[in-house]
Amino acid sequence: MSDTSRRTNGVPLPARIDDGRSLRTVLPPAVVPVQRGRGRTIGVLVADGEGTRWQRTVDVEGLARLGIVAAAAVGVATAVRRPSARVDRLSMGPGGWVSFRGFPVPKAERRRPWWAVLLRAHRVT
Repeated sequence: MSDTSRRTNGVPLPARIDDGRSLRTVLPPAVVPVQRGRGRTIGVLVADGEGTRWQRTVDVEGLARLGIVAAAAVGVATAVRRPSARVDRLSMGPGGWVSFRGFPVPKAERRRPWWAVLLRAHRVT
């Protein structure tokens, strides 16, 4: 710890600036935190040579809470939306064949696109 900070309790001293024409004293900016509720800092007031201005601070705890709530909502929505496994329709027959009784009939194939007819293209699979 320097000797200057011990004498001023960490508060910077005013600076003297010589710009060649005059000698002027510049005070360091004063920062005043503004709190809401249980000591949550929502911003600071900065008073310097240009005047007083408001600067917001980022609420990191609020962003963390929002992330947790959003993740929980996505998890619940996914769990509610996911259909249950339906294995009651499938059954193994003798010899290893699988019965698909009760499943809807596959849809008929659509017409081939014009470019496939023109190029005489065939499906790979």
